[in-house]
Amino acid sequence: MTRVAMAHESVLLREILDHFGPAHGLEVVGEVRRGADLGELCRRECPDVVLADPELEDGALQDHLTDVVAAGARVLVLADDHSPEQLTAILEGGASGYLLADCSPEELIQALLTVAAGEVLLDPKVAATILTQWRRLRASEVGVGTGRLALTPRERELLAEMAEGRSTKAIARALGISVKTVENHKIRIFDKLGVRTHAQAVSVAISHGLAVAPDGNGRA
Repeated sequence: MTRVAMAHESVLLREILDHFGPAHGLEVVGEVRRGADLGELCRRECPDVVLADPELEDGALQDHLTDVVAAGARVLVLADDHSPEQLTAILEGGASGYLLADCSPEELIQALLTVAAGEVLLDPKVAATILTQWRRLRASEVGVGTGRLALTPRERELLAEMAEGRSTKAIARALGISVKTVENHKIRIFDKLGVRTHAQAVSVAISHGLAVAPDGNGRA
């Protein structure tokens, strides 16, 4: 079973998970509404994934993500809306997915399974917001930087694919390279950006305009 913890005020969400979850191997193991209680819940119940609201009773979710990530849980945010600033803070904090609340129960279940399996998932509208922000940064001639932020054209291309929420296998197909090559590129990207997770890499890319795919179709 995939263990799910909830940090969300919606009673309907709990009813949806209790009704549809078991048939897909999902089990809700705990529920809190305060971020201050979320870390303890994760340490006690060891969930695979946390379904969270970006705004909890005692403040913003990102202020409590460190404890969740440290406990080994992955985080899927379910929100009514989003903003570039909120996205950056939440992804930088370690969340692995961001889904909008107008999704269907089936989409929610699949998103939880995807995030629990170690992939990153972004709602298409959220991905569009991120891409728009990158383009604005590109138009402002924000450079790719030097040193740890000096990505190769291939790494920038792969980072752009990551930011669109594509899985490792999907990126490999899109770029015409092997899954192993994608994983090797990701390791180098993480090292250059000084991050540990896929979501954190996307967040740094947003801040520095690094993930706009370069011109050309060169292959690694």
